[in-house]
Amino acid sequence: MKTLLISFIFCSFLFSSNAQKYTTAIGFKGSVSNLDVAGADFSLKHFFNSPNALEANLGFSRNYIWLQGLYAHNSEMRKDFEWYYAVGADFGYWNRNYAHYNNRKEYEGFWLGADANVGLEYTFNTFPINVSVDLGPTLRLIPYVKLGVMSGFAVRFALK
Repeated sequence: MKTLLISFIFCSFLFSSNAQKYTTAIGFKGSVSNLDVAGADFSLKHFFNSPNALEANLGFSRNYIWLQGLYAHNSEMRKDFEWYYAVGADFGYWNRNYAHYNNRKEYEGFWLGADANVGLEYTFNTFPINVSVDLGPTLRLIPYVKLGVMSGFAVRFALK
């Protein structure tokens, strides 16, 4: 299994296309997780080296604020579709009696986690809108250790 994953990543770098249709995209990303975080986030994705990008998502609610950073690699799948995989981390702060683990009430605290995802992305030719959907594991490391699943749907304004 490990060999298959390494081969897959290596081949995606070899056969990737440099055809992303924008440099920076700004918008919103809705995310859902079976751990702590769910909601609408401010989202920014910026390509710094042809198929490689950095994605940052900032989310908040009445009870928490969180920041996620991802390193993504895009590859062209069809004429207008791209697929990508990304790895990164997230951290946040909760307050005001937020139930965060096994419904234990804690008054405040920090969390830290690791994230990965695989997704599909489409950028419209007629107007500068980019949409994406992704799914992947999320691992909470602090204040407890727990593996979960996170999914996301983003709508961003694409800048050339």
